[in-house]
Amino acid sequence: MTALRDDIVQFLNTYLTIDTFRDYCPNGMQVIGRPEVKRVALAVSANLESFRLAAAGDANMLITHHGLFWENMPREIGAMMKARLKTLFEHDITLLGYHLPLDAHAESGNNVLWLKQLGFTLEGITLGSARGKAIGAIGTAPGRHILPDLIEQITSVSGASPRVYAYGPRTIRRLGVVTGGGQGYLLEAIARGCDTFLTGETGEPTEAIAREEGINFIAAGHYNSEKIGVQALGDLLQAQFGVETFFCDVPNAV
Repeated sequence: MTALRDDIVQFLNTYLTIDTFRDYCPNGMQVIGRPEVKRVALAVSANLESFRLAAAGDANMLITHHGLFWENMPREIGAMMKARLKTLFEHDITLLGYHLPLDAHAESGNNVLWLKQLGFTLEGITLGSARGKAIGAIGTAPGRHILPDLIEQITSVSGASPRVYAYGPRTIRRLGVVTGGGQGYLLEAIARGCDTFLTGETGEPTEAIAREEGINFIAAGHYNSEKIGVQALGDLLQAQFGVETFFCDVPNAV
């Protein structure tokens, strides 16, 4: 089935309430392509490889979590940006990016979806303020969740083994989640009573904090922790517009 580009853009902008966020990048349409959309590609990040995969899959639209344009980027179009834009232009692909709105969303957000996948009950999107708005989620365990099982679940969902600092209790009752580069919210998670914290990246002081505070810290990878949101948008667009969707996997070591 074919949908109109502008209908999809308007739907996602409204669904993700982009006007309520002060982000580090523009949310919504970043590069305009053809007005009709039959196939939509999803990717974590906007880069040359994801653009090439989208083009190879005959996508008319690509939706990413990390878009093409960010604050304090050079204004000139250098060789890297030229190659990226050239690929989009040659294949008439519309590029959309949704950053903080896709982290914080109550249904399709990265953080809420992780809690759901891991079997936790959402307490609220009340953790990890970014530009004055909470994006992270806290969940409680309705049953018995033990750390080894949780690590196995995370490995299954993300496709890779996470880095684990196991200094908290074996039985997990309260899990905080801020995907991506959320290690800086560890102390906030501790203050909020979380016994386990899941994010994407770690940092030099992170293990010492986890050890001294007695909390389990799990870093699933920035990339791997944020595949889940864009994939959910793909499912949503299939149901809403009947378009075909596919995920462009460009693995990242971080």
